[in-house]
Amino acid sequence: MRFRKITLLLSLLLALPGLSQDVELFQQFNGRYDYLAFGNTLNLTENTVIDGDPAPCEILTESSADFTLGAGRTLIAAQLYWAGSSEGDFEVELNGTPVIAERTFELITGQIRTYFGAYADVTDLVQAMGDGTYTLSEFDITADIINYCAGSTTNFGGWAINVIYEDSSLPLNQVNIFDGFEFVSAVNSELVITLDNLNVLDNTGAKIGFLTWEGDASLAVDETLSINGNVISNPPLNPADNQFNSTNSFTGANDLYNMDIDFYNIENNIQPGDQNATIRLTSGQDFVIVNNVITVLNTELPDATIEIDNVTGATECGDRDIEVDYTVYNVNSTDELPANTPIAFYANTQLIGQAATIMELPIGGSESGSISLTIPPGIPADFILKAFVDDDGTGTGIVNETNEDNNGFLLDFHLLVFPEIIGLTDLELCDVFGTELFDLSEATAQIDPVNTITYHLTEEDALNDENPIADPQNYQNTTNPQTIWIRVSNPDCFVVDSFAIEVVECPLPDATITIDNDLNACRQRDLVVEYTVYNLEATAELPSNTPIAFYVDGQLVAQSQTTTTIPIGGSEAGVIEFTLPQNTPDMFLLTAVVDDDGTGNGVVFELNDFNNTFDVNVVFGSIPPIGPLPDLLLCDEGNDTATFDLTVQNDLISTDPNDEITYYTTFDNAVAQVDPISDPGAYVNGADPQTIYVRLENEICFTVGEFLLTTENCAPFIPQGFSPNGDSINDLFEITGLLNVFSDFKLQIYSREGNLIHTSRNDDGFWDGVATEGLLFTGNLVPVGTYYYVLQLNDPEFPKPYLGFVYINY
Repeated sequence: MRFRKITLLLSLLLALPGLSQDVELFQQFNGRYDYLAFGNTLNLTENTVIDGDPAPCEILTESSADFTLGAGRTLIAAQLYWAGSSEGDFEVELNGTPVIAERTFELITGQIRTYFGAYADVTDLVQAMGDGTYTLSEFDITADIINYCAGSTTNFGGWAINVIYEDSSLPLNQVNIFDGFEFVSAVNSELVITLDNLNVLDNTGAKIGFLTWEGDASLAVDETLSINGNVISNPPLNPADNQFNSTNSFTGANDLYNMDIDFYNIENNIQPGDQNATIRLTSGQDFVIVNNVITVLNTELPDATIEIDNVTGATECGDRDIEVDYTVYNVNSTDELPANTPIAFYANTQLIGQAATIMELPIGGSESGSISLTIPPGIPADFILKAFVDDDGTGTGIVNETNEDNNGFLLDFHLLVFPEIIGLTDLELCDVFGTELFDLSEATAQIDPVNTITYHLTEEDALNDENPIADPQNYQNTTNPQTIWIRVSNPDCFVVDSFAIEVVECPLPDATITIDNDLNACRQRDLVVEYTVYNLEATAELPSNTPIAFYVDGQLVAQSQTTTTIPIGGSEAGVIEFTLPQNTPDMFLLTAVVDDDGTGNGVVFELNDFNNTFDVNVVFGSIPPIGPLPDLLLCDEGNDTATFDLTVQNDLISTDPNDEITYYTTFDNAVAQVDPISDPGAYVNGADPQTIYVRLENEICFTVGEFLLTTENCAPFIPQGFSPNGDSINDLFEITGLLNVFSDFKLQIYSREGNLIHTSRNDDGFWDGVATEGLLFTGNLVPVGTYYYVLQLNDPEFPKPYLGFVYINY
């Protein structure tokens, strides 16, 4: 028959393993030890497809296996592992006894398929039952299997027990149990596991065992197992190209469907002195989960451990001398621990003492000792007292051991230490206006706040912890100078010390401010404030850049600062202009504060901090509105424009010579007082009609009025002569109020004989005395004489033509 495995969906299933556990050292046994393993599958057949027919999607809930320990052997440990295609069944029974998982394993694939593993120590149970048939039951994952049969065919379940035993005929071996939950497959074709803590003394009888899940005998694509670069095998049961093939090396069985309990002799693959081994698994198709790896290696090594039995001393404040009683053990070992094995003692990470073992410790032996240690001053009250055996004081050992990671013992220790007084300083305050209050905590600011600090008026009170000062942050001295005593204490100890406080004369400025002008508040106009900063009742200069803040009803509205250093008795005037908030009430309080950074805080230390403010009650003012103004009308000078004298309105607006009148083209500009009309006496309108806005302003406020500019077509003025002689004076027949006013006009010029010699319209401009048509058309100026015109305006307001003469002279 031909066997094949469905791998299309398997490659998707395992493309992104989301969770797994690395294979790492779990337990170690040292002695004349070896191991064996037994167990069974829950699969009825391999989960493969045979000639196109899938295996039945069935799985058992129990299975059995026989166990025989053998004569002359003593059971040391029994470790039960079980696993399957499911999120987990962690409560099973072994020969009817309930077993609950003590450790669990999990592998989640990219398609969110979960495989689980579990572990429990069943040493007591196996010791009690002895040889015989063992049945693992109540292992029920039948409801989950269907999700693994279709497509991926990774449905499996099974169990195994590793038995570590002692046999007096064996050499001294080290049995290492490594476990985890890692996999190899078509999409993760290589798995490398490094085994540490091996300490190989002799490679005679060295072996390695595996418990793996989901291997198929029918799949053997690039499937290998190698140790330290050498492919290992156990033919015919485990050929070099198909290691994970549903077999049990201990029984020779080949029907352990989808699990393997195998071991291999590795005498030729590991060398004396090796402390690690590299396992490499490959698979181009088969999906294999590695659950545990067991090595059995000949080692004769000690295993030094240490315990601190008792610590005495350091029972009084300041005492840092202790006596440490300790015991060194050589328990989990296969050789004696040599004499003079070094011992190092640390306070946290600082070496504080060294010792050494006195005698050679046999396997299972121990030795007690004692050492006097002084804890250095830099070590805090609470620290970790550490003892390390096989440590030369640099963290380095000199003895090769079965386990190099168990040489230390840690003990939390507490010393009774005096609190440290650091940076205690005397305090001085300047004698300024008002009462001087000391913050006594400023003198003790550098003392660690973990301590309790109290302040006292006498040394006796400080020593007896009596009559502490109630409010040390606001203390008024009773003598000048005065000594203040402090008591600094922790839960164990206290110390007493003192410092002085004194009020002294200081050279200090004294800033004040006044508002000097009448304040005329006006809506939509900036407020101008004239002020003076003084430094009168002072003993020092007021520095430049002293900040000034202005508030409206307590709200900050403007800021300024002094520009020069103000001497004692001096002053500095200033002006500030600012916009009042729109929500300012009609009546408000304006406050000027010198030495105020806008937050109510000063930056200058002064003699008096209570005289920096000046208040003024202010009322918004207004002036009467501008009355109705007459509109201005002028004759159109062309293109609906005319030159207007806007100032003819001035006397109608105000006759007060102190008032200011300005004209604007928009209301917003008039209110904002921007872009006024520069020459209101000769303003050419920009539109017809056009609204002009006028702003009337005095010291109280301002108001805005308006009037209209319009133009009209007036009868043109026709001169009776011109002289086109090129002197730029009267060179044209210039009819005022015609061009660009009557755009459809027609002007005709006739000779004395009645001949038409020129016709012009708006686009032709004024006549320059040149005949442009008729009998006299020569392109030259006409002779001196009288000529006649006919002007038709073609305007409904002027329906009749204008007739007349014009005299041309040179």
